[in-house]
Amino acid sequence: MPYTLVNQNPDTVVLNVRGKLPEEITTALDRIKEFAQEAEDVVPTPWEFLGQTLYCRPNGSGRQWRWVLFCGDHYLHLDLGTGKLNNICAKVRCSSLLLHEKGLADTLGAVYAFLVHWQGRERFELQVSEVHLCVDVAGWSLTDADTRCFVSRATPHDIPEEEVQRIPETTRRGRKIQALEFSKKAPHSCVLYDKLKESRIHHKEWFAEVWKQNGWDGESPVLRIECRYEREWLREHQVEEPYAMLDQLAGMWAYSTQLWLRHVQPTSDRNQSRWETSPVWQLVQSATFEGDPTPLARHKKVELDTERAKAGYVGYATSWALREVALYNFQHAGGVVLQIEDLPEGLPLSAVDESGGGFLAWSFDEMQDYLAKRKGATFVDLMLQKAKRLGLKLKA
Repeated sequence: MPYTLVNQNPDTVVLNVRGKLPEEITTALDRIKEFAQEAEDVVPTPWEFLGQTLYCRPNGSGRQWRWVLFCGDHYLHLDLGTGKLNNICAKVRCSSLLLHEKGLADTLGAVYAFLVHWQGRERFELQVSEVHLCVDVAGWSLTDADTRCFVSRATPHDIPEEEVQRIPETTRRGRKIQALEFSKKAPHSCVLYDKLKESRIHHKEWFAEVWKQNGWDGESPVLRIECRYEREWLREHQVEEPYAMLDQLAGMWAYSTQLWLRHVQPTSDRNQSRWETSPVWQLVQSATFEGDPTPLARHKKVELDTERAKAGYVGYATSWALREVALYNFQHAGGVVLQIEDLPEGLPLSAVDESGGGFLAWSFDEMQDYLAKRKGATFVDLMLQKAKRLGLKLKA
């Protein structure tokens, strides 16, 4: 089976914002957080990112981050603080969906524009805190043989420059390999895993739109090779400023896939550094991270979320109908209507209809009563509230 490079893109980018938040922003954040705590739920803020309303959580995150904001389905995530500990007043996490939809350069531009508007006259600097670079290869599935085909420098510090073969940490499901991890807890690490399966488990099927744009046949397995760089490694290799990082991605990837880790074709030669790099790894090494963004990625995500919501609706509706029929049976046990105080009457099975149409018609008044008494809002009101939270624009 031929191998195809179907994705080459940063998958996560975290930025530190060095400086301090304007006083009017912190005052507003405190007020909004109080509203969230009173509501015991997230609440909207007056700020937007790429047309999506930012929401504030009722609680912060640890000692450093007093406020937590996000937009969409965590399209962008902001941890905010006073910056007193280390002069870092915010940590900005750009999601995989945002980076694949907009591309890294446009994402950085949007984040910078947002912060300039937010910070006003307060000076700030952006610093790269964490980066995940990913490559997806169609047609490659991990086998036991692969565990013996890696030459890596992911070794103890006493032999940092000696290239030796290292068996990676292996995650299995039965006999099948799910993932191979190198230097899992180190500031520079790499993981290889079945991205097709992971995308289904974590509801990221929108990746299929990215892969198809790059030649995926819709059936072949897709293996993710993801190299992760944390602050300690980034500082050591002078990866500091986000826009400068755009020109450093190729070097970062070359270091990871040429010097630090290789998939090879073993021979009888005892000097493993002379083993030839495998054809599939040569394809991995060729990644440039200059792929075009995929605007349809978010459209595909909404489409798939719609299907899951539909499945959830059918599940909840049938469960509701079941319980209403059970209540009716309790009330009419043995053909005698029982006088049980506060027990709803329920619904006879015959009224449900084979298609469920009878139950859906009956449930309308029940739903309206619930909306009026418990929510104080109409059905469309709740739709619009959820649309705003998810960053979706609805037209009448």
